Amino acid sequence: GGPAGLTRYRPDTRPPWIKVSSLPANRQAPADGALDVTVGQPLLINITAGDLQTPQSRLKILRRQSGPAGDGPWEEIRPGTVESVFAEGGAYQLEFVARDQSFNYSQPVVQRVNAILPAPKVHVPGLGLIGLDVARALAALGLASVLGTGYVAFEVVRHRRRSIDAVNRNFNPYVSGEPVRRNDMFYARRGLVQRIVNMLHNNSIMIHGERRIGKTTLLFQLMAVLREAEDPDYWFVPIYVDLEGTAQESFFHFLIEEVIDGVQWLPDAEAEILPKLETLRCRDQSGAAYADHDFNRDLRRIIDVLHEYGAARGDDRQLRVILLLDEMDVMSKYDHLVQQQLRRIFMREFATTVGAVVAGIRISKDWDRVESPWYNLFNEIELEPFTPEQALELLIAPVQGYYRYTPEAIAFVLEQTGGRPYRVQQYGLEAVNRMLAERRRKIGMDDVLAAHEHIEANTAPCSGIMDAAPSSGIVDAAPKGGMPTGNKYGGAV
Repeated sequence: GGPAGLTRYRPDTRPPWIKVSSLPANRQAPADGALDVTVGQPLLINITAGDLQTPQSRLKILRRQSGPAGDGPWEEIRPGTVESVFAEGGAYQLEFVARDQSFNYSQPVVQRVNAILPAPKVHVPGLGLIGLDVARALAALGLASVLGTGYVAFEVVRHRRRSIDAVNRNFNPYVSGEPVRRNDMFYARRGLVQRIVNMLHNNSIMIHGERRIGKTTLLFQLMAVLREAEDPDYWFVPIYVDLEGTAQESFFHFLIEEVIDGVQWLPDAEAEILPKLETLRCRDQSGAAYADHDFNRDLRRIIDVLHEYGAARGDDRQLRVILLLDEMDVMSKYDHLVQQQLRRIFMREFATTVGAVVAGIRISKDWDRVESPWYNLFNEIELEPFTPEQALELLIAPVQGYYRYTPEAIAFVLEQTGGRPYRVQQYGLEAVNRMLAERRRKIGMDDVLAAHEHIEANTAPCSGIMDAAPSSGIVDAAPKGGMPTGNKYGGAV
């Protein structure tokens, strides 16, 4: 009752609502919902609340903080941004509730907090107090700098000593005039070797290219790779055969002898393979009397022995004998009958076991017979000069760590050699020899110019023969390996 009469009071039973509306951008809550904050640093949380019948000015916000010391009292706070500071490390819990005029309380909102002790600081001269983590990072950086400087100094001294030692012993790694047999001196064509290996499972290859472009070197490297190949389906027996100067009458006898010699690299060949080959026809027949049918019979026997050899070692992979026939140009001078007899070798029942990689400058394809020509058996690959990048690798890599070229000397050699590997080796050999004669460790323009003069003087009379491309039709008249030349700097080309 009152001056205006009787009033009926109907109490509000609906609780207000409250929520954490936002968090500071630099504080990311982990998966468990707890916030990490450094002891002594303020934690800011935005709180919003509301009610349908109580105005915002009459709405109360209450907060309670619990931590390692226990539960604190409820305290009234203003809505909006709430700041909390934690005096010691540990796990804390912040609770927030809203209360309206009718004393209805919202469901509490709980926020867990991990208060982390600040990183200890140390005094660094010139920097003052800095965090221990920063100090450790600076110390690690300083140690790495000291070690790096020491390592660089060590490498400089070691390189200098190695370089001086190389000069003292006249070290010159370039190979000129002979095929490259060392794996570490074989550059630029490793990818091609692997490509050929992948094709040899079911194919034979014909390699052709101009004189001294690296065909023989490629065959030697291919032989080394095939011997060590870990193929899951095949085991290879590569046999290198140089056909240069082989007469037509003794072709098959010479070829079978090279095959016998070629299997001797296999482990225990003298005890397990060679005694079983004593009955071959080639043991009793001379070269002229030994025909293609004799070769086929002996080759079949050798293949059978190799199958037994592999089976005795528990190797169930398929055998693949690869004939690496160098200087195959001689076949162009043979009668068509001999050429067809060679072709039949790869057409017989043991053809799946025998493959070949043949190499030549300009293998003739003149054919006027109805039979399929012998060269149709082979997939052709042309061996081209090196790209500038490959030529640069061939020039620089052999002497890297010992000697250095000036940029002008490199450019001159690349221009003069045209990517031909034997020319790059020649220029490198002659230039290094001249440098060594003067007890230096840097190869400059004077060295490569002197090398150029020497090479031109020794090859000019035969340049038309030595550098002729396959399309020119010029017959290879020089000895295998090139014309020998003197070396006024004390080496040999």
